[in-house]
Amino acid sequence: MKKAIVTGATGGLGRNLVQTLLAQGWQVAACGRNAEIGKMLDTEFHAFDLSDRNQTLKAFSNADIVFHCAALSSPWGRYEDFYRANVTATQNVLAAMRQHHIGKLVHVSTPSIYFDYLDQHKVPETFISRHFVNDYAYTKFLAEQEVAAATDLSSVIIRPRGIFGEYDTAVLPRLLKISEKGFLPLIRRSGREAGGALVDVTYVGNVVHALLLAAEADVPRAMPFNITNGEPQTIAALYRQIIDILHLGCRLKPVSYRLIDSVARLLETQARLTRSFREPLVTRYSIGTISFDQTLDISRARSLLGYEPQISVADGLRQYARSLKG
Repeated sequence: MKKAIVTGATGGLGRNLVQTLLAQGWQVAACGRNAEIGKMLDTEFHAFDLSDRNQTLKAFSNADIVFHCAALSSPWGRYEDFYRANVTATQNVLAAMRQHHIGKLVHVSTPSIYFDYLDQHKVPETFISRHFVNDYAYTKFLAEQEVAAATDLSSVIIRPRGIFGEYDTAVLPRLLKISEKGFLPLIRRSGREAGGALVDVTYVGNVVHALLLAAEADVPRAMPFNITNGEPQTIAALYRQIIDILHLGCRLKPVSYRLIDSVARLLETQARLTRSFREPLVTRYSIGTISFDQTLDISRARSLLGYEPQISVADGLRQYARSLKG
């Protein structure tokens, strides 16, 4: 029986991965910070913070592979917190792997390292923004560098775009909260239709599928792979699907990009001046992700991992809707 260690096991992606591994007969040691969720995983669970090296070394044990899904993912916060959660934690995972003679790592990164407030189409893995959009993106890039520098370990890096689905705590929950106001905003940039930004998203089941393929892949060390549903669509089309499938009683409302970006700049400035690390109601990054085109080239994952999305965006939304009903 194969054994996997899964970090970030109490997050959305980690929980789905743990469930799939257990269903396929793996032995799983799950790590996370949320002890309450950890009790629901029906497997060995260790509640601790990966930025603590001693706890990480103690919690890890001999295994075939580590799936490193843990991260601090937010558009706002203290740099020190991002560095500790994304860089120091990765350094400690690598140290624990060496101590316990674990040879393979699948590291979950982010395509946020590409984003630069410009329209981007079919972005390849070789592209990196010259100006990282926030501390999250920068520290995830640094974490990738740590993985790449670990020349004694076999590793694969995946960069999934816009993960949604069961146990989602970010993408869909935020939209559901906004929809309670009676509308979802369609950002209108100069010369473009409202909601016209072309984007990729990824159903969580497809990301889990990619993780399992990466676990078996024989590819160059620390090679990164873009992962999406391969269904680029406009924000307007995506929101219409969400409203229809989740039965949201709201409308689509055009909003000026220039206006809402100005509001975000003001709120961010106030937060900095008051030294508030609480995420502002609106951030430039959160607005930017639904205002600019960003589609990823997944041909490398298709050719080298054998990756093909298993579940469409529409079917993923239906499965998410069913999960909300319990």
